[in-house]
Amino acid sequence: MLFDAGKRIGPELTGSQRTNLDYVLDNVLDPSAAVARDYQMTQIVLMDGRLLTGIVVEETEQTLTLQSPTERLTLAKADMDERERSPLSMMPEGLLNSLSGQDARDLVGYLASPQQVPLPPGAK
Repeated sequence: MLFDAGKRIGPELTGSQRTNLDYVLDNVLDPSAAVARDYQMTQIVLMDGRLLTGIVVEETEQTLTLQSPTERLTLAKADMDERERSPLSMMPEGLLNSLSGQDARDLVGYLASPQQVPLPPGAK
């Protein structure tokens, strides 16, 4: 999330060091270099063999709530066969690889802006 916009999947970016170019590039170029414990992914193998990956956002004695990039799932712990914390970030590696030079500059500029940037005309 940035300026209260977006989904709550990873850390809130508004108060981070996003105006520090070295910090932004370090985190975008190597997102798994330093992942805060609250944002480390967990891999869960269910008794039926399915593999789920996401961030544990809530846990009780009986259930675990997992936030994936696309959905939030509450699982019964009795249905879990294996559980392992991963050192990897949910943010994909190589994020800038598919962007043009201008698009990469625009992304970094957007992240560093002091206020929310209006969407371009016609964007949804």
